[in-house]
Amino acid sequence: MTEAADPVTVVLTGHLPFNLLLSAVLTWPIAMGLLRLYTRAVRRSMGSRTPGAPSAIAAPPFETARDTGHREPGSSATFHDLPGASTSPGADMLFARLFAQSRRAVLVYTIGGSAYALVMTTANLFANGMEILPLRFLFLFWVFVWPVVLTVGIVGVAARSDRFALAAAYFVGLSVLGAVGMRASPDLTWGQIFLMWILTDLPPTILLLTYLSRRVRAVGPLILTFMVLALTGSDIAVSVGGVQDSYTRAIVTLASSVGLGGTGAFVALLAAGFFAFAAVGWATLAWIGRRYQAKQISDESVTVDAIWLLFAIVHSIGLVFAHPLWALTSLGAFGAYKTSVRAGFWWLGRRDASSQKSPTLLVLRSFSIGRDGERLFEFIDRLWRRIGSIQMITGIDLAFRTVEPHEFLDFLSGRLARRFIDGSATMEQRLRERDTRPDRDLRFRVNDFFCYDDTWKMVLSRLVDESDAVVMDLRGFSRGNAGCVFELHELVRLVPLDRVVFVVDRRTDEALLAETLGDCRAGVYRLGLVNRRKLRQLLRALAAAAAPIPAVAA
Repeated sequence: MTEAADPVTVVLTGHLPFNLLLSAVLTWPIAMGLLRLYTRAVRRSMGSRTPGAPSAIAAPPFETARDTGHREPGSSATFHDLPGASTSPGADMLFARLFAQSRRAVLVYTIGGSAYALVMTTANLFANGMEILPLRFLFLFWVFVWPVVLTVGIVGVAARSDRFALAAAYFVGLSVLGAVGMRASPDLTWGQIFLMWILTDLPPTILLLTYLSRRVRAVGPLILTFMVLALTGSDIAVSVGGVQDSYTRAIVTLASSVGLGGTGAFVALLAAGFFAFAAVGWATLAWIGRRYQAKQISDESVTVDAIWLLFAIVHSIGLVFAHPLWALTSLGAFGAYKTSVRAGFWWLGRRDASSQKSPTLLVLRSFSIGRDGERLFEFIDRLWRRIGSIQMITGIDLAFRTVEPHEFLDFLSGRLARRFIDGSATMEQRLRERDTRPDRDLRFRVNDFFCYDDTWKMVLSRLVDESDAVVMDLRGFSRGNAGCVFELHELVRLVPLDRVVFVVDRRTDEALLAETLGDCRAGVYRLGLVNRRKLRQLLRALAAAAAPIPAVAA
């Protein structure tokens, strides 16, 4: 009874889980609402002209434009399918790096997760006074290493079928350990084996679904952090208000003086604590934004670290019943994970040859493609950013996926307009600010360019001219895509078309595309049914486009 009444134990085993649960439940609708407002703000600015601009800003001519040959009136392009095209040794090496870098990241996070599971398993055995037996230790280790499955699903697995296969492999391993355990202990049942996983890992997994869905993942961890801190403030305010009768009487008296009853006083106390700690939450988000801009963290590390921190808190709650100090296991286990991951990426970064090229990929598309465009970008984004950066003009189709922490905070504080390019000087500044170096997790960033309706053409011309490769999603391309027509003309004017991959399907008006490109030969990638083989072929085509062209004799 004494332990159950201990206030520290009550807070750690009752208040903390409740605040986590409520924060997770509120995160998804709040994140969706804010992202819709953010997308609406981006759409409104994109459709408007530069404030104070008397006329449209034309795309300037560049001396670096490459001569692509004379285009005869009425001439049209010829196409060749890229998957069957031969590749150079440089392209093959670049293609191999795409997957090698992804596998290395998976290995680093697996080692970090294993360090976490070792600490958590050892703490559980000691806290519960259990003898350390090899099979028992291995079974608990396997239960606590479950977050690795979720992490690998984000870091290194692109296809949904692969995620299911990864989860199935985990449960096969759990079943094997259970079968071995039942042979050693006849009293053990299958229900007990899987109940252990359900009680330990299922609750935080369900909570994670609220902010790890594709629609809100970019800002989900930020919203969850803010909500946890703000709701903790409400909890603390109520706890402090009721710690002594004199505090309670003072609060009731103050509430009565402004016409509030008992319920009103309680609600006011909740609100006061919420908004007081909301200031702390906002300061925390601003700190995260500054660390992101300083390249101390990346968008992926924020998401993955949130997974492990949540599991560390949940996994340590049960240990509090042994002694409140066992709650510190969460910090120790998370610290072991973070230290291992940091050391792993540092070591890999030192091994990487400094001479390796980090190609820049420009992503162009029609904003009207919708979900198909999102899925294709997600696949390219996940693998390409392991070897180089991505450039793109911000559009309403992918704004919610590519928003960065500091950009989202600018939107929340009403300063999103300063991100938009309003002329040549601003454009040059944004180009100088491009981030083409990898973060600490050896992952490159997406460089978003926010443009008004009369500045996007100017920005596009510069991005086309300064990118190593271009992928243009032309699925559904028709005469209604006037913006795409300008982009195609700029591609012909500024880059050899062997540096460009055009993605088409049966909805693409290829006759119009050939007419728009003029008298040239272009490679197209016909993306029909999206599967692993087709996407790998697309990556091979992009690697060939970005690889250096070997010198040949005239």
